[in-house]
Amino acid sequence: MKALELLLISSQQLLQHLEKCKKRFEQLNEKPEKTEEYFYQDVKPNFELVMNIANEWKPLAVKWVSDYKPKYIHLTQIDSAMENIEQVVLQSFYKDVNKQRFHNLHHSVEYILNGMIEQIDRKDDSK
Repeated sequence: MKALELLLISSQQLLQHLEKCKKRFEQLNEKPEKTEEYFYQDVKPNFELVMNIANEWKPLAVKWVSDYKPKYIHLTQIDSAMENIEQVVLQSFYKDVNKQRFHNLHHSVEYILNGMIEQIDRKDDSK
């Protein structure tokens, strides 16, 4: 599978997981108790799943930005997206951040991923 295809797939997977995080965050009515059981049964498996995808995505995204030099996406945004992905996943379980901050983090990652998908699709269409 080509690097562009892998980047496209991992970007789409991240978007799906981030959407689940957003729903989880919105459905939390109160902060859950921070127990070991909650952490190991719910938080850790989900966090590792998303971060494994993100860790595969990042080098592909960096290479794509370096090679294709997209108009509105830069290397610093890839680093920021990684940090924000981590925060979105964690905060979706604990609700330790206010709603506005969570949605800003989510939106910034969503913007980068959608922008990449759009530009990759556009490149494929022009071949």
